[in-house]
Amino acid sequence: MPTARYDGLAEWYDQEQLRVEQRDDAPIEEFARLVGRGRGPFVEIGCGTGITSRAIESQGWTVFGLDLSADQLDIARARCHAVIRADAHRLPFRTASIEALGMAFVHTDVEDFHTVMREVGRVLAPNAMFTYLGVHPCFVGHHISSPAKAVKELVVVPGYRDAVRVDWSENFGPGIRSRVGAQHVPLSDFLTAFIDASLVLDRVIERGDGIVPWMLGVQAHKP
Repeated sequence: MPTARYDGLAEWYDQEQLRVEQRDDAPIEEFARLVGRGRGPFVEIGCGTGITSRAIESQGWTVFGLDLSADQLDIARARCHAVIRADAHRLPFRTASIEALGMAFVHTDVEDFHTVMREVGRVLAPNAMFTYLGVHPCFVGHHISSPAKAVKELVVVPGYRDAVRVDWSENFGPGIRSRVGAQHVPLSDFLTAFIDASLVLDRVIERGDGIVPWMLGVQAHKP
């Protein structure tokens, strides 16, 4: 089992996410709206402390949370219907067995987003739904000053085209990235991962207050 970067940070992370959720452009509610109404099991990969589960369950779903961090799952157990400790690069599900699946803010944490998405494509059943929400690759990362800090203009520096892991950058601003770093995935690599997973994109959204949209969302399905 790979090392979980969020072990040892679960309680702090949970409080940080509760703080972020007070924003007018709260990502948890945005993710739930993108998922939409439904019934039955919904698997959330990278569920963390399960903080999104209540918003998703308010849409009618029963949330099963999957994460690599045992510390995170200790908190998520009280929020999700059930939790699973597993590596997103090797999902513990049979091929074509999942009807609804989603991820929020995961592509910046996993080592290989393409591998994770191929696993998503493998486990989704025909016509099954997949929902993703994460930071916008074009506007959030080590290559640009944080849109959370900038009011009138952004400063761009070299590095956008490089798909690399960044352990620290002052451009990230305060928060979780200052502690665990981030994997930068350029927009072309991000979208190609959906194509390589044999998914069909049904909807793409850009959200977030401020000078630029800092969230990118995708709703897709497995044909």
